[in-house]
Amino acid sequence: MQTTYAESDLFENLDALLDTYDVSNELVVFELGKFHFLRKKKAKQELKALFYALWKLALKQSFPDNYEEYFSSYCKLKKLEKDAKGNATALFRSVEVYNTLLAEHGTKNFSTVADFLADQLVKDSGRREHITLKLALSIRSTYNLIFQRLFPN
Repeated sequence: MQTTYAESDLFENLDALLDTYDVSNELVVFELGKFHFLRKKKAKQELKALFYALWKLALKQSFPDNYEEYFSSYCKLKKLEKDAKGNATALFRSVEVYNTLLAEHGTKNFSTVADFLADQLVKDSGRREHITLKLALSIRSTYNLIFQRLFPN
């Protein structure tokens, strides 16, 4: 017997996950201290966009025929696609960048995404490789959390 899920259940589950998503581990990985206000703000925005892209990837694994429809419906519902003037929002553009980066390797390798994030947020090139590796593991962990909790209990 196959269980079906309503879009609203998937969306509510994502909202609940997003509400409890704590980026503090990633901020530690980026080595952002308490006085790195602007880089912390950018990191939080980038990680939120990545979270949405990871959710889309989890949808693709679970609903290969309908994931685009679910993702698009969610974006429309949350007004992630367009601002008041009809332009794509900065968050949506960032999500699209991560969707493109994730499309290359899927769930097999998150190093491309980690490398991109490190380019955006890491200034100390001496520790960059270490940070990128830790970040790739953190992204995998976040993806696994999203995938495991994709469906409502």
